[in-house]
Amino acid sequence: MWLLIVAVVLLGLKLGAIGPFATLSWWWIGVPLGLAFLWWEIIDPWLGLSQKRAVRDMAARRAARVDREREKLGLRRRDKR
Repeated sequence: MWLLIVAVVLLGLKLGAIGPFATLSWWWIGVPLGLAFLWWEIIDPWLGLSQKRAVRDMAARRAARVDREREKLGLRRRDKR
């Protein structure tokens, strides 16, 4: 995500012709955009990082929901692991 932020900031500075960024080569803007594209389209799906994070978050929400329902029923809370 930080690559995309860097690229957008560089793009804004170049298009606004602010300081030394006015003469900056377009490669300095294209490289972070290309790396962000590679990350989201190739590396992240290959490693499954987003999917792992989503599964972990879903499991945490489920555990919280189960604990909340147990408390409503007056049952003992599960021990936190």
